[in-house]
Amino acid sequence: MKYQNLFTPVKIGSVTIKNRFAMAPMGPLGLADSEGGFNQRGIDYYTERAKGGTGLIITGVTFSDCKVETQSMPNCPNSTYNPVHFIRTSREMTERVHAYGSKIFLMMSAGFGRVTIPTNLGEFPPVAPSAIPHRWLDKICRPLTVEEIRSIVKSFGDGAYNAKRAGFDGVEIHAVHEGYLLDQFAISMFNLRTDEYGGSLENRLRFAREVVEEIKSRCGSDFPVVMRFSVKSMIKDWREGALPGEEFEEKGRDIAEGLEAAKLLVQYGYDALDTDVGTYDAWWWNHPPMYQEKGLYRPYCKMVKEVVDVPVRRPYGQPGYGFPGTGERRVRHHQPGPSPAGGSGLREQAAVRPSGSDPSLHFLSGRLYGPYSGVFHDQLRCQSPGSQRAGYGL
Repeated sequence: MKYQNLFTPVKIGSVTIKNRFAMAPMGPLGLADSEGGFNQRGIDYYTERAKGGTGLIITGVTFSDCKVETQSMPNCPNSTYNPVHFIRTSREMTERVHAYGSKIFLMMSAGFGRVTIPTNLGEFPPVAPSAIPHRWLDKICRPLTVEEIRSIVKSFGDGAYNAKRAGFDGVEIHAVHEGYLLDQFAISMFNLRTDEYGGSLENRLRFAREVVEEIKSRCGSDFPVVMRFSVKSMIKDWREGALPGEEFEEKGRDIAEGLEAAKLLVQYGYDALDTDVGTYDAWWWNHPPMYQEKGLYRPYCKMVKEVVDVPVRRPYGQPGYGFPGTGERRVRHHQPGPSPAGGSGLREQAAVRPSGSDPSLHFLSGRLYGPYSGVFHDQLRCQSPGSQRAGYGL
């Protein structure tokens, strides 16, 4: 069988995924209705990806908080806005996805904080860990209170419980990644707090720790919880990111702290890390244009894999990144033993964003059917329903 290793199963927590192909999360604008459920367009969109053979589908970002960082509706799905409606619409979608042998995780967000995009989320006052400059607007963010943090944490438990009832196989947390709200708490440049959520790395990760603990307490310890994670920030200064190959002083999270954060997140209970580098202050790392090096995340993800014993997903389909041949080599080179679905040492999975624009990535009889050219040159211009790759990538 050609590309044999890409068709071996892999486990995330208690869930076995039939192959190494995962549809990475993308902004799902246009796939939700006014009550926070998935509309028919959204149900059909994700079902088509399962029909194409993708092993794991991760939805675009959804919310659970309805009190702190509110959104104009219709917007993204929200698992607590109208729980009965969310479960009903999601159940139809998860049953269809499961009919094709695929698994589906719900991406749940703590919020955007200083990177709130007004055109997407409405003109709401920006919040953050501390009184820091907004990324886009000429505004200073309002620090979250401890009561607000705890309210968001509780909403994660409520939303994940609804997701489990709706048939989702797990959740992915958005995110200690790209400078979103959880990441702002984790980065000392953004987090100037002097309470239990600021100071040491452990305190700055307390928000993320409480989220996974709340979900596990509500959904069970065997319910998979993945973290979207950026191991390095690439920040030179406020609203100023480092260029590829540039020597600079990291003002955000450096590699040493990133690797320590990865170990702590796994220790706290996260079952996998969905890994890249960058922030919105250095957006060309999380949203790599064509001039970025092929496979730019490889060295960073390799570092993470060497310090944790859970699956580490790395996005394939980056600009000019040979696929599926490169993905096959990466899985083969990091496969330590003959039992792909059994050991925690098997930690590589291919995350396929291009499936967002082309659902017909059929994986029949170990052969790849679809318009593969070896290079996904339309990575940044993916404009399928739900893909906001040219706007914000999640």
